[in-house]
Amino acid sequence: MEKHLEFIQGIINRHNSNSFMLKGWAITIAAALYALAGTVDEPRIVLITLAPIILFWGLDAFYLANERCFVDLYNAVANNGCYVLPKKKMFKNEFNVNATDNVTGTISAFNMSFKKFEIWKDNSWINVLKSRTILALYLSLTVITLVIWLVLCIVKIEGSKDINVNATIKSDKFEMKINNPPPTIINNIYPSTNKVNSSKK
Repeated sequence: MEKHLEFIQGIINRHNSNSFMLKGWAITIAAALYALAGTVDEPRIVLITLAPIILFWGLDAFYLANERCFVDLYNAVANNGCYVLPKKKMFKNEFNVNATDNVTGTISAFNMSFKKFEIWKDNSWINVLKSRTILALYLSLTVITLVIWLVLCIVKIEGSKDINVNATIKSDKFEMKINNPPPTIINNIYPSTNKVNSSKK
């Protein structure tokens, strides 16, 4: 029994490590895309962050759901291989049990099957998606992503406004005044020929 419990505990630890790694990757990728969007001044890049957030959200919930099943398997083995599944905690009702019955069974030596514990509501993937530990992180990342996208959009709109400029460009061979309105756009300046191409808006 002790060796059986060690095997199950090893799987639980591995699932826990995978969950921690997924959270780290989600935060790292989100931060990288935030920085990239701010550097190139392109708010749409921030929205790409939603894809890995949703992906890691689902994967994290999957691993946590399996981990909960293995914890129940561990408890069953520790209880001399016997388990009891109360009907009130079942996820589905397609089981041949009465309203007052429980699903009972035994775990054979070194049996690593956890599927029988998936019928618990707490162990369902959908329920785990809404658990506090999962929801707090990924929902926060989603909100932060939308806020950063909105801020970058506002900054980009504000930064694209026209600025009135009064300036004079002087050289040995020419002098050019720029007064707004109307604004003058200087397309090219050729220092060697002192040639200036300009156009009016």
